[in-house]
Amino acid sequence: MAKFGRLGPGRMAFKVTLVFCTFSILTLLSILQFAPSRLILSEYPVRLSPLQIARTDAIVAAFQHAWDGYSKHCFGHDTLHPVTNTCEDDFGGWGATAIDSLPTAIIFEKENVVIQILEFIAALDLNKVKGGRRIQVFEVTIRHFAAMISAWDLLNGPFSYMATGPSLRSALYAQMVRLGDILSCAFDPRSGVPRDWVDPALCETDQGVQNTLAGVGTMILEFARLSDITGNQTYAKLARRAEEYLLRPQPASGEPYPGLLGSFISVESGQILGSQGSWGALADSFYEYLLKAYLYNSDLYCFYVERWLVAADSTIRFIGSHPYGHPEWTFLPSWDGLNLQNSMESLSWFAGGSFILGGMVTDNQTLVDYGLSIADATGAIYESTKTGLGGEFVTWTTACETSDENPCDPKKSIHISDGRFRLRSEVLETWYHAYRATKDPKYRDWSWAAFEAINLYCRTETGFSSLENVHAEDGGGKSNVQESFVFAEVMKYIYLIHLETAQFHVQDSRAGTKNTWVFNTEAHPLRIAGPPQ
Repeated sequence: MAKFGRLGPGRMAFKVTLVFCTFSILTLLSILQFAPSRLILSEYPVRLSPLQIARTDAIVAAFQHAWDGYSKHCFGHDTLHPVTNTCEDDFGGWGATAIDSLPTAIIFEKENVVIQILEFIAALDLNKVKGGRRIQVFEVTIRHFAAMISAWDLLNGPFSYMATGPSLRSALYAQMVRLGDILSCAFDPRSGVPRDWVDPALCETDQGVQNTLAGVGTMILEFARLSDITGNQTYAKLARRAEEYLLRPQPASGEPYPGLLGSFISVESGQILGSQGSWGALADSFYEYLLKAYLYNSDLYCFYVERWLVAADSTIRFIGSHPYGHPEWTFLPSWDGLNLQNSMESLSWFAGGSFILGGMVTDNQTLVDYGLSIADATGAIYESTKTGLGGEFVTWTTACETSDENPCDPKKSIHISDGRFRLRSEVLETWYHAYRATKDPKYRDWSWAAFEAINLYCRTETGFSSLENVHAEDGGGKSNVQESFVFAEVMKYIYLIHLETAQFHVQDSRAGTKNTWVFNTEAHPLRIAGPPQ
């Protein structure tokens, strides 16, 4: 902890943020006086070095390779298994990989792929679910729904010259609204808390009595954006009502540290169930969206960033941990009440990027430095394995009990306890934010090294497969899984970290360049509705 200053107690964080929010609102008029009526891509010229051109071309080629395999063997299905070339409909058969790939295909200017996906969306029957009757609300929201909204923003913004046929755009709009209506069925009419499964044909939910923080707190961006596109505020109101339970959590035992909650919530009462939590699975994107909701519209969601600052402050003061011999690296344990467990899953690594983004937006160097210490820890982990890739779980010790036979060794204080590499993007996401904040080339180089390792160990004849063991020379064998986020996030973040300028980039507000877009948790860029931040 000695390396990082505190944000201050929760009340101080609130006061500082209120001043910051007020300042943002007061400066809006002066910003708008000079803002163009419409941002176009030419205002953000892309200047790439020969090395960057070679790298971005290679990334686009990798995307095309995986797309060709999916398109040939499984187009319209949710998932291609890239070793056996078999298909799976694990998200209701709504073409998860196709739709999740759409914003990346637009950014990569793959117009033939874009049109292929738009035609698929236009013909998709959202009343039919393959393999059952229900779709999972959280996954469909962040993958399908957000991808449609992002595509709408991109095609009506910096990529307006692509897929200009009015029928395809009209169909995209209609299906986007239809899916928003389907997902709206998930919200319990009494409490306003959404359930996790919904029958799109009957507008009926499952009877589950609990949901996760992520399941409830990862809807505000997508629903608010649909409301602002359509002018129908019903969607935003649904998400905001559900979020209120997380902004003002009850009972007190469900918030063991200020701003840090247990991972489950009662659908019927909105109360937090238990005190087990983390920055990882079941909760991760709830914390992510507290900050990003403010980015999306600081006029409406100022209190959200206050809650994020409280969570960040508690993480620095009480949660963050440094492995023995490495005070420069930060890991984030999980918690059960006040008890911490020194185990961190790969999903939690996004938090480094969240701290960096929060620090850039609020001009707080402590937050940026803390996020960079998480980013640097991931770099060390990736460099420590035979494949150059990270595992699913890491554990660590913070002290060393030395003896003559077993002297303290900082190299042995960190252990990858689950060596599977599931092609997750969270480390790449944090390196992307680290580069945007520092322009330090090591983050680009780490990202490129990871891409080369993925190409070497994960590539198949039709795509990219997850691996069994990052410590094995050959990755321990391929486990035959390629989730849609390989297209939506992995390819996109590696590409963007090598792309010098683009209006949908994360911006460093400290340098006077404000954010006009915000990424959802699946890396789908959405145009913001409030003052640029």
